Amino acid sequence: MADYSNRKALIVGAARSGLSAARLLDRLGSETAITDMKSAKKIADLDANLPGRTKRMLGGHDEIDLAGYDLVVLSPGVPLDSPLATRARKARIEIISELELAFTSLNAPVIAITGTNGKSTTTALIGEIARAGGARVYVGGNIGAPLADAAGSDYDWVVAEVSSFQLEAIKTFRPKIGLLLNITPDHIDRHGSMEVYSGLKARLFENQTPDDIMIINADDPWVMGTKLNTSPVICRFSRLSSVGSGAWIEEGIVSVRIGKGKITRLFAIDKLKIEGSHNIENAMAASIAGLAAGFDAEDVTKAILGFKGLRHRMEFVGEINGIRFYNDSKGTNIDASVKSLAGFTKNVVLIAGGSSKGLDFAPLVEAVFKHAKGVTLIGETAREIEKSLGQFQPKIMANDMNHAVRIATEWCGPGDAVLLSPGCASFDMYENFEQRGEAFISAVNKIRESLQTCR
Repeated sequence: MADYSNRKALIVGAARSGLSAARLLDRLGSETAITDMKSAKKIADLDANLPGRTKRMLGGHDEIDLAGYDLVVLSPGVPLDSPLATRARKARIEIISELELAFTSLNAPVIAITGTNGKSTTTALIGEIARAGGARVYVGGNIGAPLADAAGSDYDWVVAEVSSFQLEAIKTFRPKIGLLLNITPDHIDRHGSMEVYSGLKARLFENQTPDDIMIINADDPWVMGTKLNTSPVICRFSRLSSVGSGAWIEEGIVSVRIGKGKITRLFAIDKLKIEGSHNIENAMAASIAGLAAGFDAEDVTKAILGFKGLRHRMEFVGEINGIRFYNDSKGTNIDASVKSLAGFTKNVVLIAGGSSKGLDFAPLVEAVFKHAKGVTLIGETAREIEKSLGQFQPKIMANDMNHAVRIATEWCGPGDAVLLSPGCASFDMYENFEQRGEAFISAVNKIRESLQTCR
């Protein structure tokens, strides 16, 4: 474990990971301060989640005096090129991410999962495999529970969802098992280009050694075209062809081999409870990780076939008069929405739109023409998507979520579906994708209640 005693640390960002970093550094003997653009009144449960000794500098941080600080810990939402981080770098102050801080304080090996889509599902799957195998496991990171909260505790494994934001400021972070699920356009507004974005994803593996495992998607062109560390044992997963080391599908059964080991046949893909080709890939990747971590094939299969999915990720909300409703609010980029649409054949009305991240809507338009029977649009990108859809009909820019769900339902009949998969971030209308998903569920319930009232 790294020694943080007697250091003077500034934590930038007072969301969950920043508060967790402050608590950890306080326990480790650092003198801590925390800053955020929000005022104290706008940060929920601040005093309950922050050590009393931590200095608060809230409501802005551009003018903070950095003299005396020897460590800056950046929360994921704070870019490495932000004004405060730039000043710290010029002052030769060490800058790390909460991910790096947590890693240097953990007692357990790490399984880390990154990728544009599927991170949370795959992280949860691996956590379920570890639990099925009787392991003491901490599941967290970008998925919700801050990784720093696991520091100092006795776990057999730490399973961490990792974002490109978190990988920006790592130094020694080294997962025992690392997974890169896919790379598709996302966060270009922050990273500037796909090349930079893919390079950040590749940092997951940069400190791995021959004693570690790298798991990558053989079907993804950006993954296979990105320069990766060649030191670890490489396992690939593919839905489309066999691989020498990794996971593939043979006669509808997922088979896995780690390195030059024996082939293990696991489960039939038609037995999965989670829908979509992307979830087959997630299950394959999780299977490799489970076996590589030493869990039995029986435990891997039991956990994966018993997994019913996560909230807001192709979540089945219910059925009204033969119309099925799906909440995929976590579809915050174009590729996620395209993959969600792929499970339908001209029998779904899509609800899309939100805040822009500099994305190209052309792939979404192509998927809409192929799979959707209608589109209702919300948020600041509604007009841009409406224009991109050209001659496609029916389409409408809705006033809000309730309006969008009501119109979508009117366009459907028995056997059709309404799908919320925005393809955009939520911050123009909601605090996060969870709140947006709950708004969708509430709107669906209002449709159900109104029909019951009419009877």
